[in-house]
Amino acid sequence: MENTGPPPEGPTPTNSEEERLRNRLAAWQAAGVIDAATAARIEAFEAGRPATDRPAGISVSEVIAYIGAVVLLVGVGFLYGTQYQTLGSAGRLALIGLVVVAGEAAGLLVRQVGNAGAARRARAAGWTVVAVAAAFWFSEVFVDASVLTQAPAYDYPGAPPDTSGSNMLGAGIGFVIATFLLWRAGSGLVAVAAIALAYSTAGQFIVYTHTMSTASLEVSVAVPAVILALLSETITRGHERRWAREILRFAVVLPPTISALALSFNTDGGDLEYIAAMFALAAFGLALARSSAGYAIAGGVALFIVVNEVGFRHFAQSLGFPVVLIVSGITLFAVAGGLVRLLPRLRRRG
Repeated sequence: MENTGPPPEGPTPTNSEEERLRNRLAAWQAAGVIDAATAARIEAFEAGRPATDRPAGISVSEVIAYIGAVVLLVGVGFLYGTQYQTLGSAGRLALIGLVVVAGEAAGLLVRQVGNAGAARRARAAGWTVVAVAAAFWFSEVFVDASVLTQAPAYDYPGAPPDTSGSNMLGAGIGFVIATFLLWRAGSGLVAVAAIALAYSTAGQFIVYTHTMSTASLEVSVAVPAVILALLSETITRGHERRWAREILRFAVVLPPTISALALSFNTDGGDLEYIAAMFALAAFGLALARSSAGYAIAGGVALFIVVNEVGFRHFAQSLGFPVVLIVSGITLFAVAGGLVRLLPRLRRRG
């Protein structure tokens, strides 16, 4: 028998994987996409590729590690909430610092397993915890040091001081950390943390200022949206970071739209209904310009909310209400049709 050389290093594909590959290659040949020689080369390459190069599923040990992390967070949260005064400032900071260290250690420990997919997931989960816990840690430092602390917001005996300024600083620092980690990892999970911290910073700023016009309130929400849009066009470029990019783009549209609708109830916020509709329609334009499913989905959800809110508010007792529902249904169909065209382009573009 002719010796074709030593077998390839590393685990070989399972029979089911070989069968799926063979079926795909046969289908491509039948469609004229590739010829027989190309199919043979692809099959030989896949057979010799180590299994560690292929996407790996979530292992039992990884699931157990994540469950352990959740249990740790619940325990720390319960201890922090129930023993706040007993712990004292040093105890509270040490407890939150433990979460930061644990989040960073989670990715390092799983990385030793050698599973690239598990390492990336663990790093993303760990760094998400790091960003959020760091925001809490700095907030606690500023609260204990009475940084930007104001008089109680509510006038009743024993009312606690207003610590929104301290929380604003802590959330802002956490957002900067999350942005740095997002630049390093490009993970959708870290993107979620960055989004939450960006809008938390804006929310605490609104509480801290107390008296702002309705227009200024909407601008305060729009500022983090612009920052997130810039992040989606810079540090999340590339095909492998597409999910983080689309999550950021989704979050650019929806919070300002919902805020505009909520603020439109104010006496000086009547024009915000139109601004909310403009946000939703602009999202579709951005979706087409950037081939973005995130913008398209956010625009569809936002437009659906705007149409129904305007319908309930202005046409609930008239014949116009069923018309509004019909328009809502047509809107959803249009969004679905747009996504059919956009999603393939999203997969192809980097």
